[in-house]
This record gives sequence, C-alpha cells and structure tokens, in this order.
Amino acid sequence: MSSGVAVDAACNEMWKVFHGATVKTRRVITFRLNDTFDAIIPESYEWQLPLTHINDIDGVEETKETVAKLKDLIVREINDEKTIQEPRWIIMYLDYNMAEDKRLTGKEIMLKWCPDGAADKSKITFASSSKGLTDALDGFKALVVQADKLAEIDDLLPRFRKGLL
Repeated sequence: MSSGVAVDAACNEMWKVFHGATVKTRRVITFRLNDTFDAIIPESYEWQLPLTHINDIDGVEETKETVAKLKDLIVREINDEKTIQEPRWIIMYLDYNMAEDKRLTGKEIMLKWCPDGAADKSKITFASSSKGLTDALDGFKALVVQADKLAEIDDLLPRFRKGLL
C-alpha cells in the first residue's frame, strides 16, 4: 500500500499469469484506480489484450497491432464526452526487431499512462500510488515508462528498436 491506496489481490494474480505463465495469453494487462481512489484494480476486460504469438516475426506484427488497439481504446476514451479520462498502469510484452542487427527481442514494460485530461485528484493519487503497485506485484521487473500524450506511445517501439530504452 502506498499513499493509502490498496492494491487489489486480483492485480497480483493477473500479473503472475502475465509474467510467470509457461504459456502466455496476454500481451497487455491494465490496472486503474477504483472510483473512490482507495484501491488499484484490474481494468475492464476490453483493456486486457491477448497474445497469440511470442518471440517470432508474427509476435512483432502482433505487437504493432496491439499498440494500435491500445491507442484506439485511449482515443475512444478521449473523444467520448461522457467518459472520464483515467490514468492507467498498462503492462505490455513487446516483441520487436533491433534496428541495427534485426535481432528479435522481447521486453516487458509498464506504461504509466496519465492523460492531460484526467482529473487532478486522479493524477495525484495515480502518481503517489505507482510504487505501491510495483511493490505489490510479486517479482516485478519491467522497464517503467511515463506517457501523457499519444505521441509518446507512438515513440515507444522506435525507441526500443534503436536501443534507446
């Protein structure tokens, strides 16, 4: 727990399946603050994106498609006047080829998505709770990247390919 925000046990269970499973089934898992800002919970099923290929050329293509789907979810939320923009912890498994030698590589990252349109209270609670979430996820070891704008998500794969992250 950090800043008075508990981490729901379902988050750690989801992380264990994502990170430690012999057969991986998710390319993306997503967590958010609950409506009362006192717990971190798994996001709706729509934000848990599947993985069907890993560590091969099909996985590279699937990664690109998954990033596009993730951006579509974000854009839909931004454009829907009835939906409140929310910060999220998005953990992804990326397959990509290194630009220099075309070597196939995979990496787990945590994208701390905190859109500019989110309410101040959710931004503050999100920022002060990130360490509590990573501490609660058993054996968490992933690169953590902050993103506040869609262009920063677009820049992720090129930066990985060039070895800049």
